[in-house]
Amino acid sequence: MKKFLFLLDPYRQSFLFFHWNFYFLLTFAAAVIWLTLHMRGAFVSAILDNIFIYFPNYLIHEFSHRFWCMFGEYWWCYASGNGMETLVPLALCVWALHLRGGRYLLPPLLYWLASTLYAAGIYAADARASALPLTSSDMMTNYAPGEIKGDWHYILQPLGLLDYDVFIGNILMFLGVFFLVIAIWSVWYYWIHMKQYINHGQWY
Repeated sequence: MKKFLFLLDPYRQSFLFFHWNFYFLLTFAAAVIWLTLHMRGAFVSAILDNIFIYFPNYLIHEFSHRFWCMFGEYWWCYASGNGMETLVPLALCVWALHLRGGRYLLPPLLYWLASTLYAAGIYAADARASALPLTSSDMMTNYAPGEIKGDWHYILQPLGLLDYDVFIGNILMFLGVFFLVIAIWSVWYYWIHMKQYINHGQWY
């Protein structure tokens, strides 16, 4: 486990190496629980489901479909959209951890990851109902709710998980909320420990 953590975070910059205590954990848990209970509400949606993240994710999502679907309408054709838009911020988070001073980049990248997971959860939970409007990978054609099935229908159905779409969607939205709190917590933690990082020559 230690070897894995070292490979993941060689400079010990992530929340995995924060100096947690009981009150920090209690506050963190309370924030996660409160936001989870309200994750379908307007407040959380306004934070995580916005145009600033939606636009780059939309481009990644649709271009991934256009590329992978050239090889046929297989499972990965449908999974590539959400797969690649999640992989990009996740890979950038790992890349930041391997940079000295990469902690500067982590909060916005974690927020990007949180927003991506949250949006994926919304659409995953809609796999059976098909109540959300959709856009084709040609980026021009719009479909009314129920007119076609979304990606998550074709992702979950072959796996025998379609009946669990709401549950899976809630898990993804919870992960979005979790990483949102981690992103905010990281900003606060880095700020209050600034002198410590400077004194140990780590604030660069």
